[in-house]
Amino acid sequence: MLASALMCAALPAWGVPLRWPEGTLRGFPVVRDASGQQIADGTLTQWIEDGNLHVTGTYVFKDGRVVEEQTVLSQHPELAQLRWSWEERKGTEVERSYSIDFTTGHAVVHKRGEEVREDTLDDAKQLGRAFAGVGFMYAVKNLVADLDKGGEIELTAVAFTPKPRTVKVSIRRDQEGPLTMGGRALGAERFVIHPEIPLAFIAKLFIKAPDQYLWFYKPSPPAFLRADIPLAEPSDPMIRIELIGGGSQAQPQSRRASRSRR
Repeated sequence: MLASALMCAALPAWGVPLRWPEGTLRGFPVVRDASGQQIADGTLTQWIEDGNLHVTGTYVFKDGRVVEEQTVLSQHPELAQLRWSWEERKGTEVERSYSIDFTTGHAVVHKRGEEVREDTLDDAKQLGRAFAGVGFMYAVKNLVADLDKGGEIELTAVAFTPKPRTVKVSIRRDQEGPLTMGGRALGAERFVIHPEIPLAFIAKLFIKAPDQYLWFYKPSPPAFLRADIPLAEPSDPMIRIELIGGGSQAQPQSRRASRSRR
């Protein structure tokens, strides 16, 4: 336990330091299922408004569903997620939605045909240390230099199971090597986000808490390339979001990198 504690990289008390400021951007990621088949087309848009970074990701699935994720992040004096929401629609009906205001800790879950679940999450109010959804992409991007030194960094994640709750996650780099996307081999490194949930707690709630993976371009400046994440709740099917589209992939799990750090 002592060795583990010594290996953990310490964050400043105020949160994630901003190393790579964001600006206006539009991208067109694709979504794949576990078999590597493309199942959705995406549009990612980010812009600066009122001094904050606003991000909207919209994904149109082939089965008719539309998923929209929105977030607002502060970039001064550090990176901090302020608001986040996720909504899944089919036609005009909202199937489910999740939201969290990090400034107040107020979280809401709504599923069609079920009662609205609300809660106040005190841990979520630790601005700069608590993140949800796409917020982790921006957090890890700014922590790459620290994670490249080895060890782990701990943050707080807001999860929906479906009740809103917070959980500690550890982040570390576990692979480095070429990543093939869209017929191109790119220098990349992979980071794993591991939920630190006690086994007894998982058994009690009958929830799965899979590791999530983010790939970034290397060398610096880092750029997001790929994510392996659940669609929304931890028990949802895993999906792959890729910045660069291409043909279907028979094996969506990346081949083992040339160098590995565990």
